[in-house]
Amino acid sequence: MALINNPSHKTWRIPLHLLLIFSLLAAGILGLGYFFYQYQIKFFQNITAAELNAIADLKVKQITTWRHERMNDAQLLANDPNFAGQVYDWFYGESQPGQKEKISKILSDLNQGSYVAVALLDVQRNLRLSIFEIKPELLPLIKKVAADAMRTKKVILSDLYQPPQSGEINMNLAIPIKLHRNNQEIMVGAVVYEINPHYFLYPIIHSWPNPSKTAEAVMVRRETSGKGLVFLSEPRHWQGPHLSLRKSLTETQMVSVKAVLGEEGIVRGTDYRGVSVLAANRIIPDSPWYLTAKIDIDEVNAPLRRWLYLIPILTIAMMAAAGLGVALIWRNRDVQLYRQQYESELERRALSLRYEYLTKYANDIILVMDKDGKIIEANDSAVGSYGYSREELFTLHLWDLLVDRRNSAAELEQIGEEARDGLRFEGINRRKDGTTFPAEISASLVEMGDKRIYQYIIRDISERKLKEKILQESEQQLRFFSSQLLIVQENERRRISKELHDELGPTLMILKFQLSSIEDRLPKNKKSLRSEFEALPHYLDDIIENVRRLSWNLNPSVLEQFGLTTAIKNLLEDFGKHYFLRWEPPQVEAINDLFPPLSQTNIYRIFQEALTNIGRHAQAEQISIGIEKQNGYVIFTIEDNGRGFDPQAMRNFENRQSGIGLAAMQERARMTGGRLEIRSRPGSGTHLTLTIPLQNGE
Repeated sequence: MALINNPSHKTWRIPLHLLLIFSLLAAGILGLGYFFYQYQIKFFQNITAAELNAIADLKVKQITTWRHERMNDAQLLANDPNFAGQVYDWFYGESQPGQKEKISKILSDLNQGSYVAVALLDVQRNLRLSIFEIKPELLPLIKKVAADAMRTKKVILSDLYQPPQSGEINMNLAIPIKLHRNNQEIMVGAVVYEINPHYFLYPIIHSWPNPSKTAEAVMVRRETSGKGLVFLSEPRHWQGPHLSLRKSLTETQMVSVKAVLGEEGIVRGTDYRGVSVLAANRIIPDSPWYLTAKIDIDEVNAPLRRWLYLIPILTIAMMAAAGLGVALIWRNRDVQLYRQQYESELERRALSLRYEYLTKYANDIILVMDKDGKIIEANDSAVGSYGYSREELFTLHLWDLLVDRRNSAAELEQIGEEARDGLRFEGINRRKDGTTFPAEISASLVEMGDKRIYQYIIRDISERKLKEKILQESEQQLRFFSSQLLIVQENERRRISKELHDELGPTLMILKFQLSSIEDRLPKNKKSLRSEFEALPHYLDDIIENVRRLSWNLNPSVLEQFGLTTAIKNLLEDFGKHYFLRWEPPQVEAINDLFPPLSQTNIYRIFQEALTNIGRHAQAEQISIGIEKQNGYVIFTIEDNGRGFDPQAMRNFENRQSGIGLAAMQERARMTGGRLEIRSRPGSGTHLTLTIPLQNGE
């Protein structure tokens, strides 16, 4: 065949319209890459901003609640005339024996672990009674706040402060004690509770819901001079003394300064380290405090770092692909002509060489037999695989190489008839040295005029068989581990259920009784406070009921006490109470003694998962349940008229999370020795059939 001349140099000129197309594609790809990166930055920052807002709101709510609880404690004591009378009688010598101990008990009862010390002072600011140790350096400050409370006749919750010659941070709750006698208001004294913020306030501020290297919340207030702010909490990355970190209000880029200046919500700026951060600012109501929840911008943008490398690579690759595409279009115009010229010649030459090449150099064994089964042709792979020389192979018949021998021409003829449209089977082959190997055999009949020949393509599948064996063993191990995991899961459910029932349930009941006791002791003139207390027992009742249902769902004790039949009936009744569906209770036969305990648990969990899926996802209006014994099997059926789903789609990789419940149901069915069939399609409801053989052959 004559060689085709190379195209002239004029062919290499790129048309202007193709250059224009490439330029537009390149510009579009660059713009797409840029906008995609900007979108990712905004996306991650929006997610972080939403998290910061939620965290800041939660902490402000917790701090506000904590302050209100302290003020409520104080109001209870300040408005108690009995307590004021007892203190007055004790101070002025009209008390009964043991009056001091009664006063100490009242102050201790109100404490309940919320305060570190309590001081009772008279109107001359003399310390008359203290509960727990009052440090000497704190006494002047306690006397001052007590005097302020008696002077203003109001409860005072002081700001955080650090006493001289002390490294500790404290707060004081000062409560004036007033007595009304003969239409006169008599100031009796003051009670001062010492608060250590490390016990309650600081843990609220410093806690963070998820791991983070830079995220933190800080609380600040404006300095009395009005020119700066002081950090009240202990910043995560500050190692100095408490209350020593101060910043000027002129540093307007600092997020905490923005909070003090009234800028709430999501802000960007720097923190006390000078590092760029994203923050959520909040003003804490009824206090001089401001809260900032923040995280470093570098940590927010950390997930995007991989895009810094990937986007340029993808952009370059797409531009290269665009250029290659344009080049291919350009070159395709020229090669079409040449292709038409030599395509037919290449096809002819390829056909003539293909059979010779395949038979001689193919990796598979190729044997050609005559009508009597005698080998008349063999390739190099046959020689190497069987250990015979080519001349020795030509003296053998096909059945000399097979363990399952085809020992007659009639059988070969039968194989040939079946092989007209292609025949494939597996067999064991024998080498010259007597060793064997498994093989996949493809047989075909070739008619050459009035002559028939048989071609066998034989592939050694020893490695494939070994892999299949290893895979089968791995599947058996995986199934064993899966069943053990479900068993461990059931044991853990029982443990959690027992803890919920034996520990959390009684604790909630005790809490309910304590609330009722507190409600009885509330003054009758506190109608709003009593109204709030009246709602708490109902709220606790709902919590107790939810804990009971959760404990029952984790470990339905009725299954162990009364058996599978009663457990399924109770499950169906509970389902009917919570989902408004039409259904008829099934006629459940006595099946308690038909299955061992583990199988009963698995059957119950399959029912529980199926009903849960119907209630949550099916949007069904009616369901039907069937349980019956039939020909040595127990058949359980659950059918609904809901929206249905595609079972195959649930098994896809993208939906592996959605289909984990179905996989667990299938595994539980296998553990019982049965099978689970699920028939469903979108819009046509779902039909579930669980078939389990009876072990005793009933």
